[in-house]
Amino acid sequence: MIYLKYCLILILNLLISIFILYKIINFSLKWVDFYTKHGSYVRVPDLHYLSLNKSLSILNKLGLKYDVDTSFYDPYFNPFQVISFFPEAGDYVKKGRSIYIKANPKNFQSTVLPNIINKHKHIAIKLIHANHLLVKNIKYMNNLSKDIVIKVVYQGKSIPSGYILPNKDKITLIVGKGYEKNYFIVPNVIGMSLSSATYTLKKQSFNIINFYNEQSLDDDSINNAKVYRQEPYPGKIKDKNFPIYIWLRSNNSKEFDSLIPTYEFNPSKNINKKEAKIQEKFIKKIDIYKKEKNKDIKE
Repeated sequence: MIYLKYCLILILNLLISIFILYKIINFSLKWVDFYTKHGSYVRVPDLHYLSLNKSLSILNKLGLKYDVDTSFYDPYFNPFQVISFFPEAGDYVKKGRSIYIKANPKNFQSTVLPNIINKHKHIAIKLIHANHLLVKNIKYMNNLSKDIVIKVVYQGKSIPSGYILPNKDKITLIVGKGYEKNYFIVPNVIGMSLSSATYTLKKQSFNIINFYNEQSLDDDSINNAKVYRQEPYPGKIKDKNFPIYIWLRSNNSKEFDSLIPTYEFNPSKNINKKEAKIQEKFIKKIDIYKKEKNKDIKE
């Protein structure tokens, strides 16, 4: 009888404990739901290109908070115009959520990038400072024009002369580093004998010379043969270990002159004026050689 009494008391206490736990959990869920405003979502409006005042007014009506950043300047936006914001337009957020807005400042002085392309880096830096800009970094690239400005980079993009920038902003200069000591200009050996061509190339430090005899000439004929083609063509800048290829043919062959390649000279396709001048001189040498050859044939 006593045992049954204790069992009933235990069961009653257990039921009371379960009831109290249920009430606590139910109250906690309601409190969390109230605290997090569950089910109270709003859609982020499109604030692009709106004025800052209008944007803040719209956010206030929707019950959204905001953080405004005016430290970034974009010359293509009006003062106090929204440049970007996050979360993006169309996203659903809870009421009371902060929207981070990046807007143009009201007053911000700007300047223009001067024409510094193809100018020496020291002259370019003086022009940059004179226009109230700063040089963030100088990067070098393989180019024949040593210490000459090749292009200007701003925020990861190449920008042209005349580009509008904020005062005291920083840009990166891409400058030619020239060629190392192992690089040489390929000489012109067209019209030379094999021995003369080899001597000329080796004198210029090119030691790997491959020649082709397309007529299967014997030793005596090879001595009288002339170079009618070479690769790389004259004027190119190559490492001394780069192989030079030359083609030989009998100088008495009727088609010898016609086999001499005509290299197109187009300064706009060259990297810089110096290499263009080298190629121009080569073209003139080819023309002189052909004229002298024709003169010998007529005589």
